[in-house]
Amino acid sequence: MRSSRENDYVLLRADDAEVILDPYHGGALRAYRCRGRDVLRASPAAATDPFELASFPLVPYANRIAGGRFTCNGLTVQLEPNWPADPHPLHGQGWRAHWRVASGSAAEATLRFDGGGDEWPWRYCAEQHFELKAAALSMSLAVENLSDTPMPAVLGLHPYFFGGAGARLRARLPRVWRTDAAALPIEEVETPREWSFDIGRAVSTQPLDHCFAGWDGTAVLGWPDRTLTLHVENCAFLQMYVPAGRDFFCLEPQTSATGAVGRGEATLVAPGERLAMRLRLDCGTP
Repeated sequence: MRSSRENDYVLLRADDAEVILDPYHGGALRAYRCRGRDVLRASPAAATDPFELASFPLVPYANRIAGGRFTCNGLTVQLEPNWPADPHPLHGQGWRAHWRVASGSAAEATLRFDGGGDEWPWRYCAEQHFELKAAALSMSLAVENLSDTPMPAVLGLHPYFFGGAGARLRARLPRVWRTDAAALPIEEVETPREWSFDIGRAVSTQPLDHCFAGWDGTAVLGWPDRTLTLHVENCAFLQMYVPAGRDFFCLEPQTSATGAVGRGEATLVAPGERLAMRLRLDCGTP
């Protein structure tokens, strides 16, 4: 493991598996390779924007907050847009921040980021822990409320998968949030048959940018030459982003549904308490 100054990366290895972390650009994952092949979309060498990298954390909230405005326990909060292509602030603060390397070894690393106390009025400490094994990568994300009042929080991870045209997904996703033209959630409904992945279907059947609810925490991705299984803890929601005409897609586990902060449905983290989630990517046996 190495990381001491800007543009240094953290390299983790376990047998023939390798992970490259980028603490200085959103605490993001630049690459995850197993048995000599990419598991996630590889990052261009010069890329620094998290949207070009392999995965990044969503903290202290996930996805969009409509108009950047919400109320929590009588306190009204107004957030500014944080990405030029979207008028609604999205994905929290951590994905645009510098994280510090708190600890690490050959196959494990912990990154931390202190945020809030600004337009997001609650101070917090976010922590990521990565553990690499020969055929699996575990990624944990947690946030601790350092303020003296309860803080709303939604955690998520934003991995990019390549080969969308040939990928099939099997996952139990019984409900979904319908959206408006701005991809903002409108209402939760039973998942229509054409969006059901219960028995496995092609990922790229149609474009999606929707949050599915009632997830049991397991999803199996299959390509003609490989299989990848996702296992999550403390996440019953899965945001699927399948853009038209692109050869990548995203499966984003979240602790609450998209839009939960604005609806007052996010988890309230008490002062001194933590909210945590975990994702394991299992490459299986050769």
